Amino acid sequence: MTNIAHWLHPCLQQVQALKQAKALSHALLITGADGVGQEELAREMVKDLMCESDQAAACGVCHSCQLMRADTHPDFRVLDGETSSIKVDQIRLLVRQISQKPQVGQNKVVLITHAQAMNINAANAVLKALEEPADRTYFVLTSSQSTSLLPTIRSRCLLVNVPTPSIEQVKQWLTEDSEGEVLSGLFWLTTEPFRLRSIQQQGKIQLYADLPDQLSLMLQGSISVNVFLKGLDNSNVEDYCNGLAAILHQCICHSTGAPIDEALQDVYDRLIVRLGIQAMMTRYQTIQNLKSDLQKTNLNPIMQLTHELNQW
Repeated sequence: MTNIAHWLHPCLQQVQALKQAKALSHALLITGADGVGQEELAREMVKDLMCESDQAAACGVCHSCQLMRADTHPDFRVLDGETSSIKVDQIRLLVRQISQKPQVGQNKVVLITHAQAMNINAANAVLKALEEPADRTYFVLTSSQSTSLLPTIRSRCLLVNVPTPSIEQVKQWLTEDSEGEVLSGLFWLTTEPFRLRSIQQQGKIQLYADLPDQLSLMLQGSISVNVFLKGLDNSNVEDYCNGLAAILHQCICHSTGAPIDEALQDVYDRLIVRLGIQAMMTRYQTIQNLKSDLQKTNLNPIMQLTHELNQW
């Protein structure tokens, strides 16, 4: 069995069984909450589809499996919409590339991750490809916002719903990592396992881990807003916005009776006295708006966040 997260195994086994029974759709749509592992599951499924054997799971030894391991398989194409929109020219180029017979093995596979990033023209181009599928060609799409995809695309795909793991499942998964305990300390920010892993890979664990204590010091007047934002720059302004928004959201929920992470208790005690519930809700919306504006304009992030935090 592959070493992917255990909550992904049932979905993988479902598709493997269909593959072995030769009953698999030519298009799959893998959906679930953001960060639960759609992309990891999709890549495991792609390995199985590219394998030259008839068994359910990839054999790992055939020529196609070796090429997939080396990331050099000529019949595998991928488009990623995580950081930018997917445009129609990209789809058209991809469709032309996979229109010929497989160069190696039996199948050709197109993987489109974060498929909600397709603009309308790109989506229509994918729809046409799904309506007139090339021989021995599979499309695998992933999305955390599948309802934003064209209904006609969804209707032509085998839907694979990835379950959201429990906190205990995420904790167990994180114990396999040397920094798992530190990552568990960020559950106030998110319990989405692969978002936590992304924070780790980007080297931003400490930024988030320090945020509650630093904010508490700022609220009690021990440090200034400028000191709180000392490490802020264009590369991490979104992280600061995400962290502050998560803190406010958790505090607002706690004010209505929800439990709060121990790391945020002191921040909550100070915010509820200084701002109250209504002002916290206002500040939360302002942070969300600021995050959106920073993606569209060339606003000075230090100036904008300094102005915002001076309202706290």
